[in-house]
Amino acid sequence: MNSMPPGPVYAVGVRALSGALLAMAWVSAQPATPRQPHFEDYPATQIYKGKPAPPKIITAEQARYRTRIREGVEKGWGVLRDGGERPGPNFAGNMIVVRWGCGSPCLMMAMVDAVTGNVYSLPLAMKDRGMNDTLALPLLRMGNSVGANPEVNFRQDSQLLVIKASPDYFKENPHSYAYYCLWRDHHWALLRRDSLD
Repeated sequence: MNSMPPGPVYAVGVRALSGALLAMAWVSAQPATPRQPHFEDYPATQIYKGKPAPPKIITAEQARYRTRIREGVEKGWGVLRDGGERPGPNFAGNMIVVRWGCGSPCLMMAMVDAVTGNVYSLPLAMKDRGMNDTLALPLLRMGNSVGANPEVNFRQDSQLLVIKASPDYFKENPHSYAYYCLWRDHHWALLRRDSLD
């Protein structure tokens, strides 16, 4: 009989550690661009102005946080845009990035396509025991600090998203990086990773 508790376990156990190591290996295998990317370098082709499609909740992780995701899309809760919480796309022209806290420190985010309703995880999303993406992001831990929520920066008119985080934050001496990620054709591509150490 399986005695594992339901729900995600963040950075605990061999499988979670393996997922983090796989993510770091993937990131380190990506080619670096010669200069630091800028939001202006990757403009969104158009800004969606219509009514957002309802989110298509498919995975168990999405179902667990369906209220947060739906309220983000419908009411703008956790959708930072134009200096406040507002409904509508706030990334890459037609994507709605919804964020919410899950403890101190802890940050969860989901991304919803305003046109199709498809729900996506952000790059660097933690893995659960089954090695599936969760909606939780790794902490940002500099030096001997306790750790803080990762810094996530993006714009409505750009396909570039920048995450400052420490994927190995659970180690005694974690490494912190700025990840420059491009959203294009419904997939993430890592453009560059810079050390923050």
